[in-house]
Amino acid sequence: MQSLLTPCSTYTSNIMSANQQTALRTHLDSLEFLGDPATLAALEDAANLFIKDDGAVAEIWAASRDWFLEEWGRDTFISLPGLLLATERYEDARQIFLRFAGRERNGLIPNVIRSDETLYNTADASLLLVHALQAYAQTTQDWQFVARLMPTVKSIISGYRRGTAYERGDTRYEVKMDQSDGLIISPPQATWMDADPSGNGSAIVTPRNGKCVEINALWYDALRFAIEAEKRLYAGSDTTDLEQLANLVHSSFAAKFWNADSGCLYDVIEGDPHGAAIRPNQVLAISHGGDLLGFDEQQAVLKVVERELLTPGGLRTLSLRDSMYRGCYDTTAPMSEKDLAYHQGTVWPWLIGPYADAVRAVRGRQGQTKDAINHEIGSILAPLVQFCLDSEFHSLPEVFSGDPPFEPGGTTSQAWSVAEVLRLLKEIAPAFTAGTSQG
Repeated sequence: MQSLLTPCSTYTSNIMSANQQTALRTHLDSLEFLGDPATLAALEDAANLFIKDDGAVAEIWAASRDWFLEEWGRDTFISLPGLLLATERYEDARQIFLRFAGRERNGLIPNVIRSDETLYNTADASLLLVHALQAYAQTTQDWQFVARLMPTVKSIISGYRRGTAYERGDTRYEVKMDQSDGLIISPPQATWMDADPSGNGSAIVTPRNGKCVEINALWYDALRFAIEAEKRLYAGSDTTDLEQLANLVHSSFAAKFWNADSGCLYDVIEGDPHGAAIRPNQVLAISHGGDLLGFDEQQAVLKVVERELLTPGGLRTLSLRDSMYRGCYDTTAPMSEKDLAYHQGTVWPWLIGPYADAVRAVRGRQGQTKDAINHEIGSILAPLVQFCLDSEFHSLPEVFSGDPPFEPGGTTSQAWSVAEVLRLLKEIAPAFTAGTSQG
């Protein structure tokens, strides 16, 4: 296992150059550039690259260069708040919600939409749609549009509750609620950690079959939003059944996901044998889960994630103390090699979004001032913002290596990387205008 302090020995300047020349600057003298209008404009320009609009319908592509030049449901709804809500492109957001709602099938929305096929192999995309709709409602207060999407929200909840499935090849994969505890069970390779160098399901690196921590945080989030929307939209609506289910999920999550040995949350329970691995997915229990965790547990989770996973480029996908940890991601390597690192230590910038949201939630309850919280978020965000400004592609990559010097890798312009950084920057930029920054 590589040390945090040991640079990736397998990297050369040629390998780095094969992706891009830009280096991640880990130490910045000042944070005032975060409040510069030119900085915000540069991130907004980067965001625009992923939004495809032929005049009739808007789409969010997962990337703007290299590969993934198509719609991915998961990527779309992780990216939508930053790309469209933070930039006030509300009509584009509405078009995209309606586009995916029109393709919803038994509670599932597409994982990938291509010209020749639509794939439904995802357990999280539908729940992420609901979360993005919640963000839309909070941003716009446009509950009339939410009402148009409520049939889809209800179909998603009922589909997960009674059990739904998708087919891949000749195999049927089920996504269903465990009736005894209200938690969602998903099959292998159904979450964002889906690397499989074989391409046929025979060599899944992180199967995560069972009850995944972020899937169940999103499930609880969806239930609570459905309850809120029902009460707002339909006077006298009886939400008792949904409230009882949400309460069951809340109590089951607390009882089953806490790992006392590591002082944080299990990544997966009742399935994947590597479910006790310390991974970043648990941070969504704070950023998306609302009151899913008690305050002591929230503080403990944040402390572990900061210690084991936080880097200047985002969060590692696995603790560097884990025997399966791989600290170097070589974009030029064959799939059979690089997929072994993809979610086993490689850093993903988009995860800085839920991490920063968790920081804001926890630090606020710890009594820290708004300025202090903004400064902490600014400090962790600044290297990524600076990378976008420095990049020859004026964007943010898909990943960075988990070990210093954190070489960029994967696609050179990834939607959810830019989206989450832009969303956070929009929130904190006013704190870093000239004369107001603490840093």
